[in-house]
Amino acid sequence: MSEPPIDKLLKIGFSEYEAKAYMALLSKNPVSGYELAKISGVPRSMIYEVLGKLTARGAAMTLHMGNVTKYAPFPAEEFLVQMQREHTELIDSLKEELTSFAEMPELEYVWNIEGDENITAKALEMIGQAKRQIYLALRPATFPVLQTALAEAITRKVRVVIYTTDNLDLPGAQVRVAHVAEETLEQARGLGLILVVDGEEVLIGEWLTAVQAWASWTRSPLFVFLAEHHLRTDLYLPQILAELGEQALNLIQEEDRDLFARALESHLSG
Repeated sequence: MSEPPIDKLLKIGFSEYEAKAYMALLSKNPVSGYELAKISGVPRSMIYEVLGKLTARGAAMTLHMGNVTKYAPFPAEEFLVQMQREHTELIDSLKEELTSFAEMPELEYVWNIEGDENITAKALEMIGQAKRQIYLALRPATFPVLQTALAEAITRKVRVVIYTTDNLDLPGAQVRVAHVAEETLEQARGLGLILVVDGEEVLIGEWLTAVQAWASWTRSPLFVFLAEHHLRTDLYLPQILAELGEQALNLIQEEDRDLFARALESHLSG
């Protein structure tokens, strides 16, 4: 059911008395302030203040008829067109002013996102706005929904580097396949996405089940640096350990060896 016109007038800034008086003026005019108070339900003690505000808005006009002052509404269509123009100009002005505020250093907040569709929408938005480079770690199953957006980024000359566990078909991208032990892969299976765009923002998504998914997004320089550093360096760790062989044990402090245990076992026991 459509809202009454008075309720809509309230939403565009009219007070209740102003809305009642304007609607009454539209139904009967010209009228004196006294007459308007009677037909609108606005208290007589308030009617001239309300009429002053309507006149200032451009919604009503004053008519001097002999010794009597009467009031009439400004035609509704013309009044609303004028209001729309003024609001449009105000919003356009605010866009410029608020954008200038947004260009100031932003608070380093973390935005939590819930749901597969919302996470995917945020990832697609980031990829669509990328200008220079995209670093992306993902499970092969996550790739198809992002494939078209990534291909379009490549056509815009954006450098796309993907870290995954299987070969992916994306001409123009650098696809780096990490051969991960099955046990390690099983433990990290929930971490479905790490996306770093232009060194300015990062999205990390986790899928516990097909319907349970959470992600965190931030522009915090520290978090962005850590995520990009992780993507660009951890891939090389197994290869470095393989080259070092037994020497790796001598380089890694004993209390830190658990962090490298699986990679060490993979290359030193074979």
